[in-house]
Amino acid sequence: MLRRRLSDEFWTAGDRLPSEPVLAKQLEVSRVSLRAALAQLETEGLITRRHGSGTYVNSVRPLVRSLHNNIGADQLIRSKGHTPGIAEMSWRKIKADTKVAGCLGLKVGAPIVDLYRVRTSDETPVTIEHDYFSADLVPPGPITMGPSLYSFLSDICGAEVVFGVADLEPARAGSEYGAVFGVDPDELCMVIRQTDYTEAEQPVSYSVEYHLASAFDFQLIRRGPARPAGD
Repeated sequence: MLRRRLSDEFWTAGDRLPSEPVLAKQLEVSRVSLRAALAQLETEGLITRRHGSGTYVNSVRPLVRSLHNNIGADQLIRSKGHTPGIAEMSWRKIKADTKVAGCLGLKVGAPIVDLYRVRTSDETPVTIEHDYFSADLVPPGPITMGPSLYSFLSDICGAEVVFGVADLEPARAGSEYGAVFGVDPDELCMVIRQTDYTEAEQPVSYSVEYHLASAFDFQLIRRGPARPAGD
């Protein structure tokens, strides 16, 4: 019943739950059963128990990523009452392989930037990202890469992203990414491979994102059905 109240948004992220005696009476359960339920919900990250303060709701549901909106992961995490962060971030110049070169409209072997980030929700890794773009976009001189790729491309490189085209597929985390996420290699991820374009439909960046499936709900809004002409 307690989980149902969280799912039905009886409480929202940041709310303080009633005290254990009051909550046990409301739910008509024993204090022992209530404590066991609270311990399980805390393990799942849905609530936080603060000594001397009380029990607080972290989130009423897993993070939801809408597939028709091209928003950053940090915006998504923050909108659900969580604290976004970056556990690891690095960038390097490499040569474009056949896949990346084709997506960016470059020659194979052309110099590109590989931006690698591990994004966290409340300090727990939930997303691993590789973003690729032409090294020719980066102006000469010292450059500081911030957490927002789109801001960097727009403000520093002068390339404004207007839309993206993405492919989605489920995949296992594997041993390398499983170690980063702190999960079993067989843990399911949703992989999003996306090419971003300017208004003139010129490719700017190509990204590969591994989203931990247990941390996100993905939603797709489909319009239609389309009616034949004349109906």
